[in-house]
Amino acid sequence: MYPKRYKGMFLSIVGIVALYAVSFYYGQLMQNSIGIKKVRFSDDIVEAAKAYGVHPALITAVIHAESNFDPMARSYRGAKGLMQINPPTQRYLKLENAYDPSENIMAGAKYLKELIILFNGNTKLVLAAYNAGPGAVRRYKGIPPYNETRNYVKKVLVYFDQYRKTFISSSLMS
Repeated sequence: MYPKRYKGMFLSIVGIVALYAVSFYYGQLMQNSIGIKKVRFSDDIVEAAKAYGVHPALITAVIHAESNFDPMARSYRGAKGLMQINPPTQRYLKLENAYDPSENIMAGAKYLKELIILFNGNTKLVLAAYNAGPGAVRRYKGIPPYNETRNYVKKVLVYFDQYRKTFISSSLMS
């Protein structure tokens, strides 16, 4: 039907398309196997990260540990939203609607930045203060001896490491 030269060109194009499809599928498979995927609320996280100079992976790790990305989360102590901001901190940060993901993330990032400054960038102390309060970290001159806080710091650091890879290897920070 077609001359032989068109048949060869057609097979080359089919081969290239097939190679591209297999490469794309393999890439997606590899990304999913190491946990790289689109992060919920990533636009709000990146916006807050840029506004306050806090790594987006740290914000994401705190959200994961605090609420598992549930914007309607509420603790038995009254902490609300994605970053589980408690009522006194809500008032201090002038957070009007703790259940609004954008507002909550922006307020939580602002608070993280304040803690980063207060504890000279020591991530472990920042996380301990986010969980137990800065007063407890100062009082114990380090991570307080509370099991909840020690476990929290470890958990968030694991998430932080995972999300750092996500933000580095994706277009989330562009």
